[in-house]
Amino acid sequence: MSDEKTQGTTMVVPALNHCPELRLQMSGWEIAMSRMPEAKTLVASNYLDLEFTFQEGWREAKRNAILVGDALKKAKQNVEEVKSDIILDEIPRLLEDKPKSANNADFRRAVMARNQDYQKAVTHVEKLEAMLEHFESHMKIMENTSRFLKKQMDYFRNTGITL
Repeated sequence: MSDEKTQGTTMVVPALNHCPELRLQMSGWEIAMSRMPEAKTLVASNYLDLEFTFQEGWREAKRNAILVGDALKKAKQNVEEVKSDIILDEIPRLLEDKPKSANNADFRRAVMARNQDYQKAVTHVEKLEAMLEHFESHMKIMENTSRFLKKQMDYFRNTGITL
């Protein structure tokens, strides 16, 4: 089965706890990046097609940023849930035969640092934060390229240059 949603490159973020698997399309970005040299040597007859390509790349990056942002909220909730389980279940069990002075912030951090579920949840949040930054940079590149194209076209119009 081949449709528009499954064609091109897809970035997959694996599921973790309450965060479902995330599939992000990258084909619009790839097309825009492959056409970047054309922006440098703009020919007026290509302007509309190039502008459309870069706007499509921007829209795809924006969609991906929204999806990653939503997943990031869920991932942060996962971290808090795992942390709650550790504080409410694991720490009291570990403190059963220890003096009361053992229940301090350093002890709680040490327990969380060794908990695999907590580490996975925190790593997931960090990866999603990096991906969000990545897609926001995609948007900025497309915005800057479109601005450059528009300035080039304005220059052509103002100077009477026809290409």
